[in-house]
Amino acid sequence: MPTNAFNGFSAIRPQLAFLAAELRRVSVVIVLFSLLAVCLLIRYLKSPWRSLPPGPSGYPIIGNAVEVLDKKRFFAKCRSYGQPAVILNSQRSAADLLDRRAVHFSGRPRLISAHELLGGRMIFSTEGHNARWRRVRRAVQEAFRPSAAERYHALEAKEAARLAGALTADTPAALQGNHSRHFVHYVASTVLAITYDRAVRSAEDEAIVVEVEHIAKVFAGATMTGAYLVDLFPWMLFIPGRHVKIMFAKWKRDAVAWHAHTSHFLGDLIGEVKGRMMKEANEEARPCLVRTLVEEGERFGLSDAEKSWAAGTMYIAGTETQAITLEWFTLAMIGHPGVQQRAQAELDAVIGRARPPRVGDRDRLPYLAALLREVLRWRPAVPRGLPHLSEQDDWYKGYFIPKGTVCIVNMLACHSDSEIYGEFPDRFDPGRYLDENGQLKPPPADTKDEGHIAYGFGRRICAGRHVANDTLFMAMATVLWACDVQAGGAFDLDGYIDNGSTISPKPFISKFKPRFAEAMTILKEEIESC
Repeated sequence: MPTNAFNGFSAIRPQLAFLAAELRRVSVVIVLFSLLAVCLLIRYLKSPWRSLPPGPSGYPIIGNAVEVLDKKRFFAKCRSYGQPAVILNSQRSAADLLDRRAVHFSGRPRLISAHELLGGRMIFSTEGHNARWRRVRRAVQEAFRPSAAERYHALEAKEAARLAGALTADTPAALQGNHSRHFVHYVASTVLAITYDRAVRSAEDEAIVVEVEHIAKVFAGATMTGAYLVDLFPWMLFIPGRHVKIMFAKWKRDAVAWHAHTSHFLGDLIGEVKGRMMKEANEEARPCLVRTLVEEGERFGLSDAEKSWAAGTMYIAGTETQAITLEWFTLAMIGHPGVQQRAQAELDAVIGRARPPRVGDRDRLPYLAALLREVLRWRPAVPRGLPHLSEQDDWYKGYFIPKGTVCIVNMLACHSDSEIYGEFPDRFDPGRYLDENGQLKPPPADTKDEGHIAYGFGRRICAGRHVANDTLFMAMATVLWACDVQAGGAFDLDGYIDNGSTISPKPFISKFKPRFAEAMTILKEEIESC
């Protein structure tokens, strides 16, 4: 080889070595990236998140939270406030998860505005699946178990007689939008007596009812989508709200002040009961929820604040939902006069007209019992229930439900299942619960002898449902025994107003006319005798 050529090769040899080294490094990088890509692909293919239930994409941040308000647009899977959410559209799937897997699906999603700020973490119905919730729940169940509910039957009969009398005393003009006031008064008085041994009889008592209505509206408003930005952006919880002159977080100060005011209000109510208990120590005490909480509080390990808020929660929640249910009942009677006439015929045949019905007559009034079930099935006051939260990863029918998934039951869809509730489930028909002999059929599976799922599922089922059934039955039976329920104007059977967590009928005018001349006199005697 010529000397010049050798010298030239020697000159570029370092560059060739450098190029070879660079090629080796690039090759290594390519191999590493290839391996990483393969690993990511394998992980993606095996990821359980590819097996989420089907559902549409939602909006940024809030996901599909707005769209779940529409019955026809409920999804199997969506996102709410950035959390995965599953909409349970069938009664079977709801029972499979929330009943049969209650140990995994009894949590509650985080409600910063409603539970943490307004409720001060003291509202046990929105409390997580924890030790405090279990303590309070057991204490409330002790007071509202079926055998204990019988202690309130005489009270419910008296209040139902007052309700029927008040409805017939009003003129149609006065009843425009005011029949609901009578229902609120009836339920509030009954539940106030059951909770605090204090019925609504004076202006002071009426003030309590007004205050409870306000509390319920504020709390319901806080559960509506987008009501508080802190539910969308949890970091806002750290914005200073106290001892700061600059108006950084007025919403936070207002919420804390509302909680303090409500705590004081509920504390005064329970304090009055304690005072009466001390005075009546040597007398036969009348039963009520607070009395049970006070007497058994130590056994359940409840603090004074927990007792106060437990009683207040049951009173507030029970008043709103039962009053709304009676509004739907009235609308159903106006829209279905044949149903009303059949119920009244049963009352005349079984009870007669010498006295009004009582809770103890329910077993002999199967059509009335079926009517109550149908009202709660047809228009549940809380159509989306209270959401559950999955507390660990789970699988259901091949779909992956990750930990932290919000589970919402679409009760309207569940109650419209023709395989469970028979033909034409959208119709109002108490007869669907009766056999060929006119007696109550065994209730559908997974309804816990209720005939519907309006009271919820699993460990979160309504603790006061037995008392609620008695209170609603007495109102419906007594009103139909004493009154003909008629329309006072136009009405809409399908329309509703969304109040946040509840739905109520659009305003309508109703008339309540005595069915027979002696009805009002007998009701007055019933009030005095109970």
